[in-house]
Amino acid sequence: MGLYNLLVKPFVRKRDIESASKVALRYFEFIEKIPFGRPISRIVHNNRASGLQKEVFGLPFYNPIGLGAGLDLYGELYNDLNGLGFSFVEIGPMGTEGVRRAVKQLQRDPQNDILAACINSDFITAFTLIYDFCDFFVIDITSDPGTEILDPILEARLAEDVYKPIVVKLPKTITTLELDDILDYSQLYRVDGIEARNMDQLRHIVEYTKGRLPVIANMHIETTAQAVDAINAGASLVAVRNGLVRNGPKFVADMQRVLLNLKKNERANPKPDRDPAQG
Repeated sequence: MGLYNLLVKPFVRKRDIESASKVALRYFEFIEKIPFGRPISRIVHNNRASGLQKEVFGLPFYNPIGLGAGLDLYGELYNDLNGLGFSFVEIGPMGTEGVRRAVKQLQRDPQNDILAACINSDFITAFTLIYDFCDFFVIDITSDPGTEILDPILEARLAEDVYKPIVVKLPKTITTLELDDILDYSQLYRVDGIEARNMDQLRHIVEYTKGRLPVIANMHIETTAQAVDAINAGASLVAVRNGLVRNGPKFVADMQRVLLNLKKNERANPKPDRDPAQG
């Protein structure tokens, strides 16, 4: 039984996810203070397991598993959390004050791997302040599920020397008409991806865009089966927080192992080419 199971799981099992995340973060802070804790964690959790690499948004991900926003709010432990086996870490959600706090940390401890910033208020100021420090950006439009928020952000990106991907995080509840408007806008104005909040959204996005718009599945994933379902439904990446908090670091390793086994099975049993005569 791992240390997380002994020290943390009894305290997070029945808590709501926000308070459970705070308990889990304190544990990871403790581990971070252990001498050589970061390199040891990378070795133990095999962050770069071969066979799951993929390119999304023009970025090279070691595997499709990322840490979603809500745990490392201000970029305090992103390198340590990345070492658990995630191919990217999403800090936030935050506005201007949170971004200023995160930038100070990023200046002290630049990221080792792919880092995303989730912005949910003061959008244009927060976006421009943190632009140089992250690899892609998740714009959370939960408070205003339209496209007006995105116009100044996309214009601001044009002024930057380096193009970086922008992903729109959907509200948990949104009408099909609102979603289609966002998808049309995204394909017209170079939004790079969508963060879906449930399977219905994910399936609709994949069908509506014919798979042309990458999707991050961020839908309270707590089991490897849920992650596999999301990927099979067309998600390019999955962003987990609940699974890590509820189950500990072993959850990420379990996900990697399941996905690797699926890859091996696909190679051993390739799907037959479809006969055009059958339509």
